[in-house]
Amino acid sequence: MIILTALQEEIPTLHKEDHVFVTGLGKVNATLQATKLILEHKPRIVVNFGTAGSVSSEYSHGLVECTGYIQRDMDCSPLGFEKYVTPYEEVPRLIGSPEIVCGTGDSFVTDPTISGAGVHVVDMEAYAIAKVCRDLEVPFRCFKYISDSADESAGEDWSTFEHAKAEALFIDQLETMHRE
Repeated sequence: MIILTALQEEIPTLHKEDHVFVTGLGKVNATLQATKLILEHKPRIVVNFGTAGSVSSEYSHGLVECTGYIQRDMDCSPLGFEKYVTPYEEVPRLIGSPEIVCGTGDSFVTDPTISGAGVHVVDMEAYAIAKVCRDLEVPFRCFKYISDSADESAGEDWSTFEHAKAEALFIDQLETMHRE
């Protein structure tokens, strides 16, 4: 197993572990690091952990396991393509299943209406990692701790967020996974 997170701040103690890696922010950094680390370490599973903004009243706090991923900033609708669909790819726009969808994009969301219907939480890396795992045939799981409401106060909420509290819940989840 390898664990990927965007920032060391999101894993204040786990970042010291040999199987935990920091990717950096955004889809490009996440894609590059996930690909490199999967090819190098050949893990049996990749787990992504980090913070996310909530755009759904159903998931407004706590740790959630995301089940589906879309690229929320892919918009070629002026060319006749459905929003979130990468043109000319023969794969569905949603990776995974629709129970708890993470909309990934290269922006920090401060408007909860940005992601549209069917998205529950927003981040900047999960879709990229999920796509690499799908294409390299490595199982993927993703846990996000809701740090903010993806609204006008999201930046301040994230900046003052207690990352150690979120990490503790993630560690409990990892222990549960090891018992499965």
